[in-house]
Amino acid sequence: MFKRANFSLLPLLATLITMGGCTTPTNQAQVSVNGRYVAFVPPALTSPFHVAIVRGAQDRAEELGWTLEVQAPASESDYAGFVTIVQQLLEKGVEAVSINPIGTESAVTAVKAANEKNVPILAHNFITPFSEGEVAAYLGYDQWGGAEQLAKTTCALLAEKYKTTPEKTRGKVYILMGLESIFSHRRTGGFKAGLAKYCPNVAVVGEQTAEWLRTKGQEVAAIAWQKEPDIDVFYGNSDEMAIGAALAGEQMGKEINVDFFAVGIDGNEPTLDLLKEGQFSATLGVDPYRMGVAVIDTMKRVLEGQDVPQIMLTPSVVVTPGNLQDYLDGKLWTWPVAGAPEMDNDQPTVP
Repeated sequence: MFKRANFSLLPLLATLITMGGCTTPTNQAQVSVNGRYVAFVPPALTSPFHVAIVRGAQDRAEELGWTLEVQAPASESDYAGFVTIVQQLLEKGVEAVSINPIGTESAVTAVKAANEKNVPILAHNFITPFSEGEVAAYLGYDQWGGAEQLAKTTCALLAEKYKTTPEKTRGKVYILMGLESIFSHRRTGGFKAGLAKYCPNVAVVGEQTAEWLRTKGQEVAAIAWQKEPDIDVFYGNSDEMAIGAALAGEQMGKEINVDFFAVGIDGNEPTLDLLKEGQFSATLGVDPYRMGVAVIDTMKRVLEGQDVPQIMLTPSVVVTPGNLQDYLDGKLWTWPVAGAPEMDNDQPTVP
């Protein structure tokens, strides 16, 4: 059974811990004694993914003796608030800033503001160049390619359920999408491409936004099952939405990994706990904690005047109970390498 109380409190508690670790310097002179003064702006701290990436950045900044200021809007849809936060941080004198935008066009304003002050700006969990402005480096994973690999694993799960091969298996999949953005486009498109490639007889019977939220994922999944009782798989553009679907299934008396599967993208700590307990099926692990570390290390290189690739591709791997421990131990993580930009064109990132 799910430990509902623990999981429902996890994002809130992690957020409070994270925000409690943020520092707000009073003046630049005070900062310069202790090292660099830099900033980190996630789209919000409502997801365990962003909490984890912040924690990685904070831990690495502390090792370097830097002051890292973390600020985020209350919700991922507050694009105007996101830009305002960046502008305010620039006014406070940060030496560099890394952002993870959802509203990509509005984020151009933030990039231009940093450019005007000659402050290096990075984009993390994001490898799509902005239409305007100069970004020192983009760090993130191939969302399309990762989603396609997660679909391949999904096909194998369905084949096992129906005791056949992936290319012959049937099944019904429902897609839980995030907020309208390149993120939901790429993760949905790549997953559909993977289904078509590896199990062409499996049908996508519905898709709807769940706004990146667990509660919304639970609500959407419950309604979808009422209309289509034999849905085999709920795929979430994020783990949180897929966890919501798993909760909905439990409430309806369905057994996960027997009656249905829940798969998602992120590799968040709550998801990994559920995988260990046999209460989730598979996640695309992108190791947000180590991504946060890599962002600060890249920022260090930029501030030191070193050349860094414009696009830095971080690793992603499908995590199942079989390779969970290796993932947790960091054995599947590699330092980011130069990569190709990901465009919102319904085509693979790397042809």
